[in-house]
Amino acid sequence: MFRKFAAVVIAVGVAFGTAGCNMVNPVASIEAYTPSDGAQADLGKVAARNFILLTHGEHRWLVGTIVNSGLENQQLSLSYEEEGATKVQTITLTPGQKFDLGYNGTSALMVKTATQAGALFPVTLSAQGVEPVALAVPALDSTLEEYKLLINKLAADADIEIKEPTAVPTVSPTKDASHGGDH
Repeated sequence: MFRKFAAVVIAVGVAFGTAGCNMVNPVASIEAYTPSDGAQADLGKVAARNFILLTHGEHRWLVGTIVNSGLENQQLSLSYEEEGATKVQTITLTPGQKFDLGYNGTSALMVKTATQAGALFPVTLSAQGVEPVALAVPALDSTLEEYKLLINKLAADADIEIKEPTAVPTVSPTKDASHGGDH
C-alpha cells in the first residue's frame, strides 16, 4: 500500500515538476513584440512601425511605416524639432492603407537636426480621437550593413554623394625597453 502511494506521489511530483514552468511563467513565444531596431506606437487604428532616424555626415532621414487598420480615412501628424522650430508633417491614410516612409522605393523625410547616431530623436505622433504619443526614435548610422545600403539609396535619391572614409595605416617606431631599441 505504501509503495503504491509513494509511486503516485512521485508520479504527480514529476508531472507538476516538469510542467510547472508554464504554470508560473507565460510562454514567451506567444507574446507579441516588434522585432526591429526602430520605435513603434499604436494610435487607435493607426500603427507606426520601425521608425528610425538614419544618419550620415550632416544628413538625416526619418524612415518608418504607418498602417491604417480601420475602415475610415485616418490622418497622422508627425511633429518634431527642426532647426529650433516645430515642424509638422500630416499623412492621410485610406482604410487598410500601408504607407512607407523611405522603405520599398518610397522617399524618406529629410530632417535638419544635429542628432547623432546612438541618440534618440523625439517625434510626436497625433491621430484623430486618440492621445498624442511621444516616440523616441533611435538614430542609426551605416555601421550595420542593412542600414548602409538604405542610406546609400536614400542619398542617391537626394543626389547626395556618399564618400566612404579611407583609412591609411601609419607605422611609427616604438621604444621597447625590454629589447633596448627601436623596432
